[in-house]
Amino acid sequence: MSSARVHAGLLAVVIVVSGALVWSVATPMPHIGGDNAGYIALAHGLLTRGAYVEVFDPQGLPHTKYPPVFPGLLALLIAAGARTWAALKLSAAVPTVASAALTFLWARPRLGALGAFAAALLFSISAGVVYYSRWILSDPLFVAFTLLALWAADRTSTESGTGPENRPGLRARWLGLAVAATGLACFTRSAGLPLVLALTGWLAWERRWRSLLTSGVVLCVPLLAWMTRGRGEGVAQYGSEFWLVDPYNPALGTVGLGGLIGRAVGNVVTYAVQHGPAGVVGGAGERWLAVLGVALTVTALAGWALRVRERVGVAELFFPLYGGLIVLWPAVWGGDRFALPLLPLVFVYGAAALAALGGRLAPLLRALLPGLAFAGLFAAAGLQWAHQVRENRICAASIEAGGIWGCYPSPVPSFMAAATWSAASLPEGASVLTRKPRLFYLESGHPSRAFAFTDDPDAQLALADRLGARYVLLDRWDALASRYVAGAVRRRPDAFCWMAGFGRPEEGGAQLLGILAPELRRGGGPADSDVTVGRCPDGYFRDGVRDREVDYSASGTIRLLDESGS
Repeated sequence: MSSARVHAGLLAVVIVVSGALVWSVATPMPHIGGDNAGYIALAHGLLTRGAYVEVFDPQGLPHTKYPPVFPGLLALLIAAGARTWAALKLSAAVPTVASAALTFLWARPRLGALGAFAAALLFSISAGVVYYSRWILSDPLFVAFTLLALWAADRTSTESGTGPENRPGLRARWLGLAVAATGLACFTRSAGLPLVLALTGWLAWERRWRSLLTSGVVLCVPLLAWMTRGRGEGVAQYGSEFWLVDPYNPALGTVGLGGLIGRAVGNVVTYAVQHGPAGVVGGAGERWLAVLGVALTVTALAGWALRVRERVGVAELFFPLYGGLIVLWPAVWGGDRFALPLLPLVFVYGAAALAALGGRLAPLLRALLPGLAFAGLFAAAGLQWAHQVRENRICAASIEAGGIWGCYPSPVPSFMAAATWSAASLPEGASVLTRKPRLFYLESGHPSRAFAFTDDPDAQLALADRLGARYVLLDRWDALASRYVAGAVRRRPDAFCWMAGFGRPEEGGAQLLGILAPELRRGGGPADSDVTVGRCPDGYFRDGVRDREVDYSASGTIRLLDESGS
């Protein structure tokens, strides 16, 4: 059998295995992070308004935070008829399988067919890869574009010979593909900037000046346009949040150079002993992860150093640039999802290091070492995959009994019940301050902004007045609403009224409160005693109706998309 057929067969096995793993953990339940809802809302805005704006926000400002490629993909799926959370998850499931295939294609010239096959299988079953394949997040698409860029760049750098397949025109097309994939990666996640620097830096290293000039123009012009847009009016940008000690607690202030160095050191340790190994085998919080994490980090760095001594490619520049970026981010942004683009490189560089080490060992150990490393990682990741499958089966029964949010702790269904109730009970054009404004918008259709993360009740009221928001949701999603919203109500009960309650308070229920107009506030109030607020006037309800039944659907249909027909 020819080597081409063997390679094609191995690639087909990778695709089948990855597809089966992704299918086995698929779930109709939504992710409770705000990002997935934000992407869907932006896609909805592209289709209904023809503009990239924050339709979920009361001010409807131009969106300046998330690049538009992933929302654009979701817009295509919605235009094709996708209306459920499950259908839109194709945006992550398909790129995950594509990433596994691209891992094989990129690694094959570096490790050989069997080594690339092992690396691709390890990537496919890695806990983080499997987990994020089932949510509407941009990370799998970003990983796919990154690997496509690395593979195409390696092709244009390693093609040699005089045959027709190696003519300059073909190499130029490979470079064009690398540039296109790099641009798409950067406009999928802002974290793609290291890939742009790696590609242009490599072209400069190779002294390919004409290609550098062309690629630089193609990549930098749209990036400059996006950065210029980000300097305009917007709710939040990564650039400004980057310097905060904690973007979720702005009162802590910003970091200087010393703080940035301390943050980097702390994040290096966290990624090496926690986020990185947990992204491969799961088990976050287990002590043995630190040992595995150190082993993966040391072997990957050793393999990278060996490769740099032989030849510098785009991947060799991307590896330290991207790693440097994620360790400089605020610690609260850290997580295994941000290490996903590095996993194929860690496996490939680690395999190279093991091969170099094996050359100094006895023949039997030289043959066993890579196999034992692969088997151990694959088995550990397989146990985590089996755990995810069991969780899915348990959640399926909860979803059938309690609706699409039924598998989450009670504060989440209570929050979504408030959003569902608000869709039918609040007046047209109402705006609400909430903990998760984008999720609230998808279910209610009412624009929302996060309440102010401050203990000053006057600041909370000033934000509401500026936005024209006359409602705020006091929920138990986490401790933030209890701290900031409840604190404002205790200190200024004269400024609030009661709309409706959802769920049992002792189990994490939520309360929707009205915010009275400035002329109706008396000023002052108790600071430490029990507080009661009066019922809101009829004008705070749609058509004066005070009570509506909450209609949950287990189908997973996104109410905003279903009702708007977008």
